[in-house]
Amino acid sequence: MMKKLNKLAIAVAIGLSSSITLASETDRLMELLVDKGILTTEEAQAIREEARADKEAERVPLAGQEFGYEPTAPLSIDEGAGIHVRRFGVETYDGSERFRMRGRAQLDFAYQNFDDNMQAVARQSNEFPDYGVILRRVRLGALGLMRENWEWQIEIDFAENEVDLANVYMAYLSNHGRLAAGYFKEPFGMEYATSSRYISFIERSVPGDAYKVNREPGIMFETIKPNWYWTIGLFGNDIEFDREIEEGYALNTRGSFAPVLTETSYVHLGAGINYRKNAFNKDTEEYESVRLRAREGTRAIDARLIGRDDIEGVSDFTRMNLEFAAGFNSWWVQSEYYRVNLNLDPEKGDVRVDDDSLTLDGWYVQTGYFLTGERRNYRAFSGDFGQQVPNANFSPAEGTWGAFEVLFRYGIGDSREHSRPGRGQKLERYTAGLNWYMTPEVMARFNIIYMEGERDDIEGDGWVYGMRLQYMF
Repeated sequence: MMKKLNKLAIAVAIGLSSSITLASETDRLMELLVDKGILTTEEAQAIREEARADKEAERVPLAGQEFGYEPTAPLSIDEGAGIHVRRFGVETYDGSERFRMRGRAQLDFAYQNFDDNMQAVARQSNEFPDYGVILRRVRLGALGLMRENWEWQIEIDFAENEVDLANVYMAYLSNHGRLAAGYFKEPFGMEYATSSRYISFIERSVPGDAYKVNREPGIMFETIKPNWYWTIGLFGNDIEFDREIEEGYALNTRGSFAPVLTETSYVHLGAGINYRKNAFNKDTEEYESVRLRAREGTRAIDARLIGRDDIEGVSDFTRMNLEFAAGFNSWWVQSEYYRVNLNLDPEKGDVRVDDDSLTLDGWYVQTGYFLTGERRNYRAFSGDFGQQVPNANFSPAEGTWGAFEVLFRYGIGDSREHSRPGRGQKLERYTAGLNWYMTPEVMARFNIIYMEGERDDIEGDGWVYGMRLQYMF
């Protein structure tokens, strides 16, 4: 009789585990059976564990879940539909339905010491401030899964007291990858693919900033495989409707693979190409201006040392990129080369040079080392880097101080070719950095930047001292 009751209790517990109220209902049932003397406390606990194990065995792994693809990564809730507090989210027991909030705040401070020529290199009429403090990004969003295979995200940026869309998309997940449609980043470059939450320095490199792509409305397919990545996409031009503008479009592809991928080391090789047909203003009968801009390594000063003046009369342009990265235990290195070819139409824009095309290019190399023994979180399945987790969080009471990383970067962008003489610029930046990861969510970055700028026969140099405090969830 006792065995039959035990089996009945297990069956009821397993049946309840398929409902949203698994934890509370199962616990009440077990307590009732214990109170009536039908089960002992030990037997009730064993039934709970057996029911949980049976239900866990029924879970179907979602795409990319086993190697850390964020939207399908479980919230680590023990039983039933529950709530994960630190990274607020709710999910069903089988993980097929999920809703999670996310956000970030980045507070930047910078102080500059430029020579007198840097103002002329930048061609900015306003005098550079000696220092600045800004909220670089303030984002709040939500992402989730529906019916196991549908991924979605909505994210808003509130920086500078303005409301802008960051990501709005829906994607279908399959064993082959994900097909996404909406508003999000065009795929191009390893550094740009890495979220601003996880980049190594306060800002991206000179060429990574100057020659990057943008967020655009479009459709894209990308793989979700353990050690290689490939994507192809078709994108439009901006999300604001203007009946006077004939929108442009972009075709792009990016691929990478990891010939070495172990627990302690990796090697990454990748390449990408992005072709964009420029938008055309039917009212002025000119192509829209093209902005390819980089600053001094922080937005708190806002010195536009590449791309101060937009390039005019561009009918279409192509970006190309090569990627390399490697990591061995606590040491890592990363490098990329960028090239942009722009075709000009002097009849449809303010073109004052005889050339019918321009070529801009640049490259960077950066390296880092974790003084506290961590390894950089390389993600071969997306060809980028993820969240850094300290071996021990900041806790003076326990004698732990988080993770510390020292870094160095050199980057150069050569945009001296321009549609109007005297408007092209060149910039070199040398950056030394220290990152302090107090917890996976709280960190500080410190950068010392030396730079040399050039425009025509004008050369200038200067220093910038920057700091970022960041919180994310």
